[in-house]
Amino acid sequence: MFIGDTSYPNNFGFIIERMGWEDRSFINGLMFLMINDELYPKYVRTTTFNCELDELLDDDSPLIRPVVDKKLYQLDDAELLKMFVNITYPDIDDDDDIDNDYSYLIPFHEINDDGWSIFIISDGENIKLFVYDRRDQYPDVKLHDTLEIPAEKYFKTINELKNFYNDLLNEWR
Repeated sequence: MFIGDTSYPNNFGFIIERMGWEDRSFINGLMFLMINDELYPKYVRTTTFNCELDELLDDDSPLIRPVVDKKLYQLDDAELLKMFVNITYPDIDDDDDIDNDYSYLIPFHEINDDGWSIFIISDGENIKLFVYDRRDQYPDVKLHDTLEIPAEKYFKTINELKNFYNDLLNEWR
């Protein structure tokens, strides 16, 4: 099933499919995030929907409540990505005790476990998504891809994902 805008350009959405292998404690399936016709994660990984979607769709998740900051939003994309990476994955060689700040990182574990990070920010009217490939870039931070879409289109897709998850939970119970 595809969740998102199916009219061209369909540059943001989710490909999601429930698998029958489950029991009373978990619901399994496959889930990919599509940004600009590329799918993440890059390799097929089983997703436990009642864990993954529960965290992704939590009220405090950056997917649901992206940080709104007009000043940061206007920064150069490469510069903004470097800031996201530095606060999310601070240099462990620093003498300071620095906590990771996950305010901008979408908590999609299948993507993160595959070596990718998806960051998000809003100016209140639009959403920017940043794709960062962590696998071979350290210490260089290079932007793999970015997408800017109207917030209305973004949240319509997120609401469809919420509806899918609610229906799934109701059927499972």
